[in-house]
Amino acid sequence: MKPKLLLLVAAFLITGSLFAQTVNFRFNNYFYGWQRIDSLSNESSAKTTHLRGYQNYLLEFNSGQWSFNTLAQTEEDVIKKVGRGFAYRFYNFYVKGSNLFGMLDVKLGRQNIFAGTGKGTLDGLNLKVKAGKNKEYQFSVYGGALAPYSYEFKEYPDIKNNYHFGGMFSYYGVKDLTASLSYSNKKSTPESYTTFRADSVYNLVERTITFDGPAEQLAGIDVNYTYLLKHNFFAKAYFDINQKKLYRAEANVRVQINKDLRGFVEYVYREPHYSYNSIFWVFNYTKNQEISGGLDYTLKNGINIYGRAGVVLYEKDANSTFDTKTNSIKIQAGFTHPNYGLSFTRYMGYSGESDGVSAYFQKSVYKELVSASASVNYSNYKLGDYLVDKVNALSGQLGITYRPMPQLSIDIQGQYLINRIYKSDARCLVGFSYWLFKKL
Repeated sequence: MKPKLLLLVAAFLITGSLFAQTVNFRFNNYFYGWQRIDSLSNESSAKTTHLRGYQNYLLEFNSGQWSFNTLAQTEEDVIKKVGRGFAYRFYNFYVKGSNLFGMLDVKLGRQNIFAGTGKGTLDGLNLKVKAGKNKEYQFSVYGGALAPYSYEFKEYPDIKNNYHFGGMFSYYGVKDLTASLSYSNKKSTPESYTTFRADSVYNLVERTITFDGPAEQLAGIDVNYTYLLKHNFFAKAYFDINQKKLYRAEANVRVQINKDLRGFVEYVYREPHYSYNSIFWVFNYTKNQEISGGLDYTLKNGINIYGRAGVVLYEKDANSTFDTKTNSIKIQAGFTHPNYGLSFTRYMGYSGESDGVSAYFQKSVYKELVSASASVNYSNYKLGDYLVDKVNALSGQLGITYRPMPQLSIDIQGQYLINRIYKSDARCLVGFSYWLFKKL
């Protein structure tokens, strides 16, 4: 971590602890160990042992209408360095003012944006104004630099090539109805690089490769309505302004048939949507539609039984030389309970053939101090038309959690995997979690 960043973090921590009324802190520390064969060695039995640590930090200082919020992660190689050996990420790092002047929310810093078509992480400013007698009109605007893919704090590219701004208007004036309009303008330009290319007479010369492209402009509408606190309707439509195309539309209805029985019907339209500098533009793609529905029923003992079925309708690729099917079917059934569950999933058609079974179990072993968990997943699938036989994959995990106090838990977990690539892969996870909430 750079010295400037350390000083910035320390200043926030000291200032926050001095003026905070409440502190919310969560810390997880896990170590993940495994062995793998060294593919660069001439000896088939050569193995390398790895131990990697992961730490997650959530910290919130709250003082009246103001709060400081951060969510960060660090990771390091304890045994056998892989890549950089140490890395850090800040997913959130912002100051928030809530209901200022009875009408304004402010966020300043690194934050996640969820505003209709506007989604992503940026370093900037987010304002929300709430108007009307019951604050039924809410308008939010945001803007700033796109956070680096590494989520570090480092030198940013020119803001004109790396930005995201937009806004969303939401209406809450009708009981149980929420409607919103959103707009997003985003531009992300990869960094230039130097390489060698052949000139007109095939001599290698050094060239600088640069990228550019228009900003991505999106507009969307979201509607959500709940009737009698039991039935729900949701719909959304997102439009790409520059390409003049609807790239996603969705509508679903969920109905409470009786006290224990519920049903749903869903429709989704998708057209693959890529940023302008994405490598995925070199591939052919087609749009698709998905129609699905299902039922779930809750028994008196808390077990929820469910069944779902759906079909994906693909638009046939005119450039394809294969006579492929143009639809795919998914069937899923099973039951769930807070302590155990079992599910079966089957895929058929264009997307391939696959059968899968998943099960989980968790139970308190000794009072509230020790609990155990286990899960297993098995699948039998076919990799395209070039393989005649199906292949198998099996994975499972077994874990124990010790909680000597509500704020502290210690975890040990073993993981095992078998598939067509790994004859066997065993790993171990050990760590602890600590939570603190305190009024000062």
